[in-house]
Amino acid sequence: MRVSTNITSMVAQRYVQHHTEEAAHKDSELSSGERIVRAADDPAGLAISDKMRAHLKSNYQAERNTNDSISLLQVAEGSLATMTEMTSRLRELSMQSASDTVSDMDRAVIDKEFQQLKREVERLTVSTSFNGNNIIKGNESVYDLQIGITGNSNDRIRYDMGKVMDSSNNFGINSINLKSKESSQQSLTALDKMLTQISSSRAMLGGMSNRMNNVMANLQVSRENISSSHSKIKDADIAAEAANQAKTKIAQSASLSMLKISNDQPGMILKLVGG
Repeated sequence: MRVSTNITSMVAQRYVQHHTEEAAHKDSELSSGERIVRAADDPAGLAISDKMRAHLKSNYQAERNTNDSISLLQVAEGSLATMTEMTSRLRELSMQSASDTVSDMDRAVIDKEFQQLKREVERLTVSTSFNGNNIIKGNESVYDLQIGITGNSNDRIRYDMGKVMDSSNNFGINSINLKSKESSQQSLTALDKMLTQISSSRAMLGGMSNRMNNVMANLQVSRENISSSHSKIKDADIAAEAANQAKTKIAQSASLSMLKISNDQPGMILKLVGG
């Protein structure tokens, strides 16, 4: 039995420190809800989970981008729907003016409405925009929509109104009028061409809207799967960690009790000497 060096106390102190640090770490895991609190817990797992977390944030932004793209298409389609109605009215006026049942004076009155509608078509073409960008102005309406999380071209969709709609010269109707029977008859061909262009554009927008809805559904499924994988790597199993914490607390209490006992031993030896 030795007094100057208490080996038993030193061993007990080491276990107390170990169990105290382990208990603190278990508390951190339970309070944070994460299995990997520090890089040393699982270096490879931390690297993988951080990459997944970055992809998750990008996925959320891709969903917002897709929603914005759907809104853009809806704004464009709404303006084209209005223009379709105006084109139908323009053609109706042309039909009315193309008949000899109306006089030149009547045609002059009809042409006033015709010219006003023409100007409104031109105004809509120029003014329809989304976040400051023209979206139905022919070749000036070409934009890339980022709907994926990588820089690959497969994660972008190009919005190109110029492929289906030529809005130059106000769809080719700038110079037409209804002041005569002949000009009224000739205007029908130009209006038919305009209506075809607008209808084709609306069909393209409708197809893109359906595509964007499927893109959104795919992004949501992808986010769910990435979230599940990230959770399996990074999140703590609360039931298991609570059990481990209880075990650690018991071990910590036992080591503290042993430390007290080992610290009391030199006093017992002194009693033996004193006796």
